[in-house]
Amino acid sequence: LLVLGDKALPTEMSLNYTPFLINTKASSSGYHTFYYIDLRGVSIGRKRLNLPSKLFSFDTKGNGGTIIDSGTTFTIFNEEFYKNITAAFASQIGFRRASEVEARTGMRLCYNVSGVDHVLLPDFAFHFKGGSDMVLPVANYFSYFVSDSICLTM
Repeated sequence: LLVLGDKALPTEMSLNYTPFLINTKASSSGYHTFYYIDLRGVSIGRKRLNLPSKLFSFDTKGNGGTIIDSGTTFTIFNEEFYKNITAAFASQIGFRRASEVEARTGMRLCYNVSGVDHVLLPDFAFHFKGGSDMVLPVANYFSYFVSDSICLTM
């Protein structure tokens, strides 16, 4: 649910929300048009990752932060963030890695799920300032690349 402005908030509903942020440190005014939000953490399965706060905030030049972009197909993280996420998924997924699919697709975390009727994967959740949590549908972070393999799509 995306709510813009205080007047759009229904008074009879109990909601958690996180406000948009303005990147005041960015030297280019183009950065001021992005929709930044205050991401505070990430969970894979039931494990909240112990990530340094610098991965969520702006640096002295205005780089970093978390942008919501509804026009982007994939979720994109910086390398350190991504390595922590893939390590957490890898430690919780018991399927055999599909290295040949990784080599062909360029994806870095693929699994062979041939013969598996119901593929269960860990939840992926974002935690925002204000107590809002967003648990993503599995199809938003894993996709079938061939009939018997799934890959992390970030």
